[in-house]
Order: sequence, then structure tokens, then C-alpha cells
Amino acid sequence: MKGSNSDSLRLTRRKFLVASSAAALAAACGPAAAPGASPTSAATSAAATAAATATPGKVLKIGQLLPFTKVYAELGNSMKRASDLYVKQKGGKLANRPVTFIYEDEANDPAVGAQKTQKFIEQDQVDLMMGIVATPIVYAIRNAVDAAKMIYIGTNAGGNAVTRTVADCKPSCKSKYIFRTSFSAWQVSQPLGEYLSKKGEKEFFLCFSNYGFGTESAAAFVEGLAKNGGKETGRVAPPLGNADFVPFVTQIKAQPTKNVFSFFSGADAIGYIRAWNQLGMPAAGYKMYGAGFLTEQDVLKEVKEQANGAITSLFWSVTLDNAENKAFVDAYQKEYNLLPDVFAVQAWDGMQAVDLALQKTNGDTSNKDAFIAALEGVKFKSPRGDFEFDKETHNVIQDMYIREVKTQGGSVVNIIVDKIARVTDPGK
Repeated sequence: MKGSNSDSLRLTRRKFLVASSAAALAAACGPAAAPGASPTSAATSAAATAAATATPGKVLKIGQLLPFTKVYAELGNSMKRASDLYVKQKGGKLANRPVTFIYEDEANDPAVGAQKTQKFIEQDQVDLMMGIVATPIVYAIRNAVDAAKMIYIGTNAGGNAVTRTVADCKPSCKSKYIFRTSFSAWQVSQPLGEYLSKKGEKEFFLCFSNYGFGTESAAAFVEGLAKNGGKETGRVAPPLGNADFVPFVTQIKAQPTKNVFSFFSGADAIGYIRAWNQLGMPAAGYKMYGAGFLTEQDVLKEVKEQANGAITSLFWSVTLDNAENKAFVDAYQKEYNLLPDVFAVQAWDGMQAVDLALQKTNGDTSNKDAFIAALEGVKFKSPRGDFEFDKETHNVIQDMYIREVKTQGGSVVNIIVDKIARVTDPGK
């Protein structure tokens, strides 16, 4: 992903985040390993700290179930990059335990995800598990990790049920062994609906990816609209991994409601936005709104100005003005020569939560109850802002930002225009 475009991103990044400091970078990232070292090789290298001079503890094995193929492949790559970078910046160790990641491809398939989860538990005997992008996969593996008492930290999949009390645990429900450093479908959509209807935007047409998270996101948005008398006027739901969005955008253009709420991510978001512009939706007066993944950096680097003017809600933006975000963005960009996205932040925060919990338990993961208690008590300054877990649900409590896509200094980014503080999933 190198080349003139990435070089341009680096230069413009310096223009709008000039306040980044070496002190902030050191505080957020810790001692760096040798440039180019992989997590495995970094795990065996000595860091220039007193802790690293002690006899290394037992290898910490972390199973990461991520998509490296199909519609969400770039999301998986982003989370892998962030995880690798976090451990590299820590000198290859967390709580003096050398870290080994075992990466497996979830392949956007619940059956594959379940199979790989059993591999982590039975064959690899990992200390904990992380990852998963698609909601159907996290629903499919919930019972396996709960039965095995495997601590799982979800770094993307936002299906509501995985951190809620659900009757008969169908399709999923919360578990003492499951945490989430990403979001719930409700968190990223209900507040936007409530916010927009309060501002006087009452009627919306819906267009969303037809699978678990897409349907939950749409329902939450409509719930938020209703808080201030807003309503849905119609909907269309393309399949996940859809090849051609022109027929669906044509249906949107054939109806009169100009405000359109959408949920798409990854390659689907790219295809949707391109079709939106191909059919002249902005010139026809249609306005794009959505859960923030619709216009995340992985999408914007492909569609560029075609997304300008879109309004989304999410718990992070590359332009977010805090020391931790500036340090994170600069470190990621120096390592990979591209801007990070929200998926990288979720993985980064997952690693930081693990790191802090391990420090509280002196590196011990064998006492599951002690490690769970340590995770429940984790609080830190994240690139997204204040981070903590809801002790009841193990879902993250976080601010939601209202963002507008604009071109700034030559880069297309999400500019924060408002904030909804401390959004907590209702957990029921």
C-alpha cells in the first residue's frame, strides 16, 4: 500500500495533526522493538527496560480470528497491523511474557469460524482469543468459548445479543468470558437517529446490508428516530458481499425521501458509494447518513471525494484531537505508510486492555476469575477518548461522535461536528 497516494496522506496528516509529540508517543506505545521485526521475532528480543532483563515468562499465545479473504479482508488486515504494532512497541512482551499471535481466517463463514475457534481451544491451547468481524460468526462461537472458559475479546463484531441478557441465549447472549472493545449495533446507530430527529430531520429511507448487524443497526436507528417523532419511509436490503449496487440505489432514487440511512462496510461500502455517485444522487438532492463504517478510512482511501458531505456516527475519527490519537496515528503511519482506521483502533484498544489486565495479574491468565476481574477494572485513555468496560455487559462505554466527510489538506477524512457522551448499550 505504498506509493504516491500514501505519501500524500503522510504529508497531509502532518498538516492537521501537527501537535503530535514524542512524549505522547512514548507514553502510548512504550519501548520500540527493532524496525521490521515481526511479533514472533520481537517476542524473543530484549527490550531496554528492567522488566525485559528478567527471565521471560511463559509465552502468551493469543488466537486472532480475523477475515483475510472476501468482503471484509481489509478490516482483518487493519486489525492485524494494529495488534502487531502494539506488541512491537512493547518490545515483544506483555507483562514480561513473550507474545505469539496465531492468526486464522474466519472467511466470513460461521462454520469456518466455529472450526477455527475449536482449533484455538483444543489444538493451539491459546491463553485468550480476539478478533471476529462479522456478527453471525461471533454468534456462532459464543457457546464454544463460554463452555471452554476461554476469555474472548471481540475487536469488531457488534451484534447486540453477544453482550446482552437474551432469553434461551438465542442467537447469543452475554458470557462472563466475553468482552468487547468495539461497539454494539445499538451504540453506533440509535444515538444518530435520536440526534438527527431532534435536529428536525424526521423521515428517512433505509438501505443496509442484509445480515445480522445490518438489520440490528437499521432497527436501532429507527428506534432513535422515534424518540423525537421521526420515522422510516421504506427500505431496501442488499445481500452481504453484493456485487452490484446500481439496482438498489436506483430503487432509492425512485422514491421521494431524500434522507437515506445506510449501513455498509468494507468492499460493500465502496461499491455502494460509487453507485450512489454514478446515479447522481447528490445532484438529485439525496443525503447520505449512516453508521460510521460507511465512511471509514479504509473506504475513503478508495472513494475519496465521492463521500464528501456524508454524515455518520462513530466512536473515533482519524482527526480526533487528543494526545493518544495523535500518537497512535503517527506510529501507525510511520510503520505502514497509511492512515489507520477504526478497525485498527479497536484492535489496539483490545491489546491495551489485555496489557493492563496482565499487569494487574502479574502476567497470570490461568486464574480466569482474577483475569476477568482485572479486565473489568481496566480504564485508560484511548485514541477514541476515555475507555472502560460496562461491568454488567462487558461492552465498552464510549463517546459517539457525529462526523462529516470533508477534504482537508488534500486528504478525505471524517471531521467531528458534535459529540454524544458516554453511550452505554442498554444490555437487554
